[in-house]
Order: sequence, then structure tokens, then C-alpha cells
Amino acid sequence: MKEASDIAGCFSSRVRQLLQFHIHGGTHRYFTFLSYCFANPQQKTAQECRMLTEYVMMNAVAMRKILKKYDKIHSSANGRKFKSKMRSEHMEILRSPWLIELGAFCKNFNNPNGENSEGLQDPFSFDLTASAPMMTLILPDNVKLEYNLTCAICLDLVFNPYALRCGHLFCKSCACSAASVMIFQGLKAANSESKCPICREDGVYSKAVHMMELDLLLKKDCKEYWKERLVAERADMVKQSKNYWETQTKYMIGY
Repeated sequence: MKEASDIAGCFSSRVRQLLQFHIHGGTHRYFTFLSYCFANPQQKTAQECRMLTEYVMMNAVAMRKILKKYDKIHSSANGRKFKSKMRSEHMEILRSPWLIELGAFCKNFNNPNGENSEGLQDPFSFDLTASAPMMTLILPDNVKLEYNLTCAICLDLVFNPYALRCGHLFCKSCACSAASVMIFQGLKAANSESKCPICREDGVYSKAVHMMELDLLLKKDCKEYWKERLVAERADMVKQSKNYWETQTKYMIGY
């Protein structure tokens, strides 16, 4: 369990560091590049993408083989308990929202003009226009994993996506609505007892991950949809802000 926790923690930490290239600009991005030992930024970023992808695949395949052999020798009961515990404590690397962010980053970095960067084999693929938008990851043993990119609340392709601590994806506006907070307040303002609309786990909003690379991919590949949702979200935010400050004003002046 400790080893699985260390693997998941190392992976999320390295992906967060890698995403500095797109998230930050200007001076911050320059110093991030310097931290990569003065190597060619494009080459170093491609190498890090490849290493992280291989890290995920290697550990996922190893874990599957270990549990399969354990179940074969010791019966499946303890193996099932271990898998359930890993899931409940969010240690499964293949269920990490950072894996979706890595896939989106590889696609954004790899394909600025519809061409792959030299030497980077991308096992991730996205189908954002299907009735059920998906990210697909192919593991070395030909296991195909699919990640649903549909918001379970609005039943549309996620916009300005956030992954809750439990790993479920939602649009920011939908997640805020489910947590009974306003969009401009953000998910961190949610009550600690607020539950995920899907799995009903509580305390999942405080450590929500903003899926910035996935949002950037949607902005590039689904331009009309992204613009339409942006206008709608801003309109909702303005309306909520106006109602909020009107209520606060009435409360302060007494009528």
C-alpha cells in the first residue's frame, strides 16, 4: 500500500511540474526551463512526457501481474480487498486525473500543427466529437482503457473541467452548482460535507484539480463549442455576482 501511494504521489508531482510549461508564461516559464538543466526545452519536454507515460504503463502492468499471481496462489479475496482499498484511498495510478492531464498535455505539445514531435510515441488518443467523448490509453499488453469526458450533470463534453478528489470530472459551473457555491467563489468554498454527485463521497471539493491542459485541448479542437460555453458561463457568473452583492447590500443597510 505504501509503495502504491509513493508511486501515485511521485506521478502527480512530476506531472504538475511538467505542466508548468503551459500553465505559466514569461519569466516563470523561462526559469522552469532553466530548472531542466539547460537542455533543449522541446527535447527535454518530449523526453519527460515519454518517461512519465512509460512510468504509468510499467507500474500499471506490474501491479496487474502482481495481483493476478497473488490471487492465483492465495485466492482472490485478499486481492479484491486490496484493490478496493486502493480505490477508496485514490491510489490507483490509472484512475488519477493527472493521467488525463498528461494525455492532454502530450496532445497539446505534440500536435501544434497536426504533426507529432520527433521521437515521441503517443499512446493517448482523444475523440471529442463523439456522442460519448473519450480519452483512450493503450497499455503495452494491448489493454485498452477509456476515460469518459462527459460531465455527469449537464451530460455534455466537460467545459472548464475540474476533477474532484474522487477522480470524477465535472464542468466548473456544474460542480459549483452541486456544491451549492457560486462560480466566482470556486470549489474551495464548498462545505467540507458536500458530496460528489456520482459516488457520494464527502470532502472531495477542497482538493479538486483544475484540468487546464484538457481545457486547452478543448479550446483548440472544439473552438465553437468552447466559445459558446465560455459565453454561457460568464453570463451565469455575472448574474450570480449581481444577485450576491445585491443580497449583501440589502443585508448591510437593513432593507
